[in-house]
Amino acid sequence: MSSIEFVQKMSQLSEQGVNFATATVVGTKGSTTGRIGFKILISNDGAIVHGNLGGGCSESVVVEQALESIKEGKPRTMSVLLEEEEKGGIGANCGGSMEIYIEPYVPGSSLVVFGGGGERSIAGPLVRMAKVLNFNVTVVDPGASKEMYPEADVVIPEFADKAVNQINFGRSTSIVIVTKHKYDEPSVRAVAGLNVPYIGLVSSYHRASTLFKELSEKEGMKVDDLKKIRVPIGIDIGAQSYEEIALSILAEIIKTLKGGTGRSISDYKGVYSRVREDVAPKQMA
Repeated sequence: MSSIEFVQKMSQLSEQGVNFATATVVGTKGSTTGRIGFKILISNDGAIVHGNLGGGCSESVVVEQALESIKEGKPRTMSVLLEEEEKGGIGANCGGSMEIYIEPYVPGSSLVVFGGGGERSIAGPLVRMAKVLNFNVTVVDPGASKEMYPEADVVIPEFADKAVNQINFGRSTSIVIVTKHKYDEPSVRAVAGLNVPYIGLVSSYHRASTLFKELSEKEGMKVDDLKKIRVPIGIDIGAQSYEEIALSILAEIIKTLKGGTGRSISDYKGVYSRVREDVAPKQMA
């Protein structure tokens, strides 16, 4: 197995923004199918992208642990006993065991903001707050400059159709379109088909529904692609100012990326909510 090819595969997944893990044999006892240094590369859908551990039986149980490691974002070690199942093994009959070290790789989240206006719009506070939350932030706006968005990692002074070819849209990339309606159509057209977890458009329901109808009926865009775009955008927190709206948008993005519910935690994990759950059966008895 070529180490260079293995590293190249890792680099490709990283550039795509894909979560993945490596699993390496770090110790063996007795007769085993794999040797120290054997390794596999596992994508977040459970596929073995490259490498081998010496046999399918051991690899299948390692993949299960690797997916858990990716989910937690923490490395782990595991033992694989190459014995029959009735002896506590994995169904192999080699008689030995392997120690496996699993290391997850979870790319950082990124945010691409299509829009403008700097501090005179939602874009300014959205960029600032996203950086506080450790997002890598790119701003796309034909009239923008680095001075308008000093916190942004990258500022691309181009229209959306040209800018998309300069950006690596991974599976941890979120997109917010805040173009004040002037450039909504070209921005939506440029990003609607991208395979990203979150696309949001700052717009009213009526304006967006009219735009989507035109794009689907007159421009032939796929309705399924348009359905992926969230509009109106954000979580309902009663936001009014630009800063509050930016906060509600980022809350929705994090909820989408992390799998939250959007509920108040105290509603179901609070002191008194737990008391009610505990005493309810006694009250009914």
